[in-house]
Amino acid sequence: MTYAPHRSAPARDLPSIEDDWDAGPHRRSSRSWIAGGVAVSAVLVAFGAWAVATSPAATVTGVLAGAPPTAQFTVAPTGLRCGVSSVGPSGLEQRATGQFCLLDVIVTNNGREPELFDSGAQRVHDANGEAYAVAEQAAVFLNDRSPALLDRIGPGQTVAGVLPFDVPVDARLSAATLGGGRSTPGVRVTLPDPS
Repeated sequence: MTYAPHRSAPARDLPSIEDDWDAGPHRRSSRSWIAGGVAVSAVLVAFGAWAVATSPAATVTGVLAGAPPTAQFTVAPTGLRCGVSSVGPSGLEQRATGQFCLLDVIVTNNGREPELFDSGAQRVHDANGEAYAVAEQAAVFLNDRSPALLDRIGPGQTVAGVLPFDVPVDARLSAATLGGGRSTPGVRVTLPDPS
């Protein structure tokens, strides 16, 4: 018996994995995934930019007169009158349980859309820190001129109005929180002395 050493078959020129990858379906598949990922990312970025550009002001907040108008409304108090016992026409007048303090304001819509000014979110504070809300029924009688503070205020429009607060007779108002909405705080301002 003769022993013959085992010889391997001559090496053939086999394609490498890289060659197969470049030319095969794997390459096309990965390109499709990358292109799809880029397209989805572009759509998400475009949607985000559209959402930010077209969304209305998220909140209604106030700013002090003279401050940059970074909010939906600028609210400037112009006067304060206290000691009023009733407001409205005879026979329909609203009587204060204490006294009405009437805060004259000028409100400007800084936004791009007509908006309602949220009078119910405005507050005055007395020297003891007690807060009082707008007497909304009395506000209807005091703001019946056109354009009214309680109507939609157009973009860039300025409206004068009166915010009535029913406060105790001995209350001394010192500050107001103005311009806020139901979900956002307003800006606290010092009130002028009542006339």
